[in-house]
Amino acid sequence: MKDTGMIRSLDSLGRIVVPVEIRMTRNIDIGDPIEFFILNEEIIVLRKYTSTECTFCRSLDHVTYYKDQFICNSCLKELSNPERPAGEAVQPQSIPEAAPEPRSGGRRTKTEEMSQRLEKAIEDHPYANQKELAEVLGISQARVSQLKRKLNLLSRS
Repeated sequence: MKDTGMIRSLDSLGRIVVPVEIRMTRNIDIGDPIEFFILNEEIIVLRKYTSTECTFCRSLDHVTYYKDQFICNSCLKELSNPERPAGEAVQPQSIPEAAPEPRSGGRRTKTEEMSQRLEKAIEDHPYANQKELAEVLGISQARVSQLKRKLNLLSRS
């Protein structure tokens, strides 16, 4: 394990701030889910949560880990299509879901995107519980809870 020399204290609510230097080098953005692991009695490990959904189509069926990415079998077949000449670029396809009003920067945040996916999952599975919604989206139940609270706050305003 590498010692960073950085020390942070828990606040009165049990929170701790991950230093910006660590967040930047580990590509962790505000709102990204973090996983906790316990190695032994003295060591707790934090890791950026990585969903097991396909990087391209977000399917959770028959997903394979390939070159630091999760890819489903159908996307993997499409990527390795022998009929496509080598070097020919794959044309990007538009995403069928409607995009929200762009923010000032014109980009959606991961939270906005995941909130939209949760709304669609709730529409598609109206009687699903939080655990089932988490499985459909490939995220943790805690993240589903956070997104639901955010959606409730937005609907009130």
